[in-house]
Amino acid sequence: MTDTASRTIDDSVVAARRAVIDESGWAAPFRFIQVHNFTFWVVVLLFVSGASMTYQGFSQAASAYSASFAQGAVWFGLFAVLFLWLFSRLDRYSSIPAKAKVVAFLFSGLVSTFAMAAINNDAFRTLLGKLISLEFMQVWSAGATAPWSEEIVKLLPVVLMIGLAPRVMRCAFDGLIIGAIAGLAFQVFEDVAYVYGSAASNFGQAEYGTSTLWMRTVLGMTGHWTWSAVAGAGLIYLIGRPAEKPRRGFGIALILSSMFLHWTWDSLVGLTGGAAWAVALYVPLTIVNLVVFIWVYRMTVAKERDWARALLADEVNRGVITADELEASVARRKDRKHFVKSQPNHRSTKNVLEATTDLADEIAEGYGVDTPGVEHARAEIARLRG
Repeated sequence: MTDTASRTIDDSVVAARRAVIDESGWAAPFRFIQVHNFTFWVVVLLFVSGASMTYQGFSQAASAYSASFAQGAVWFGLFAVLFLWLFSRLDRYSSIPAKAKVVAFLFSGLVSTFAMAAINNDAFRTLLGKLISLEFMQVWSAGATAPWSEEIVKLLPVVLMIGLAPRVMRCAFDGLIIGAIAGLAFQVFEDVAYVYGSAASNFGQAEYGTSTLWMRTVLGMTGHWTWSAVAGAGLIYLIGRPAEKPRRGFGIALILSSMFLHWTWDSLVGLTGGAAWAVALYVPLTIVNLVVFIWVYRMTVAKERDWARALLADEVNRGVITADELEASVARRKDRKHFVKSQPNHRSTKNVLEATTDLADEIAEGYGVDTPGVEHARAEIARLRG
């Protein structure tokens, strides 16, 4: 093969990789401070307002109900770390930059929770009490208010991230991940408030806060983060993105499904007449929340897996990885585990698959060309293979 022919092949490979990188936004940087971007100033204004309101509420609670506040903050802080780690494991391909995830988390926790949803919920509940009855408000206000109020404000981080990082927010999967993070933050900040609020309503007795903490932990295993993840994907389908053609009817259906599941969750007392056995219904509802999330996750992550497969295709031709290793690296977790178990050296195979994902990241970072980072990642795969 002549040098000219070799160069032509290399150029075609680079061009194919760059097409994938441009479409997916893989390795696109995120910069928060953007003085010429109107969205940045909107976010700053809302951050200042939300942070101020959150600080006022939390500082008073920390002073008056220090034990319950500290207990809730530490416990749900750890809860948040665990789920953020799980979300990072799901976001394996064309990962959203960590700084963007931090901004989405803080915006939802500081702004969506207390500067928006709490104010709207209180006002609407008061209207229900005045326009209908106090009994109706006590039974149905949560279901009549939270599903639309909270699901809308939890979508704001998705909207704002599109404005701040359009090269990052490329497909429905990005909406799902940012939505999940926004829902988690909303839930965590809200749960801390519930813990010290429970103590406050019982003459400051910390044991009431502890009881609420355990109840909110169990109920929070699914809920806000699953609803807002599904709604976040739905929003991207609704409005479309460069790598995601609009599917408006489907997008609306996903958003409404989150609102419906939220309504059902918050309306169990009214639907069952306050029966003691109603608490058992949270078990099937938890399963439904998780099933819907998994279904939407599998549907949206398929595009990301296709990008990873296309980005790594030439590595099979080079002999860096095998075709089976490529397919396993972009397969579902169950299929990856099956492939690993089918190989004689389980640990080595697992490490090679993880290193293959690192190689894809390096290729994207180098915008499709063979940088020192790419060569190092290839050498690492060879080393791990032994």
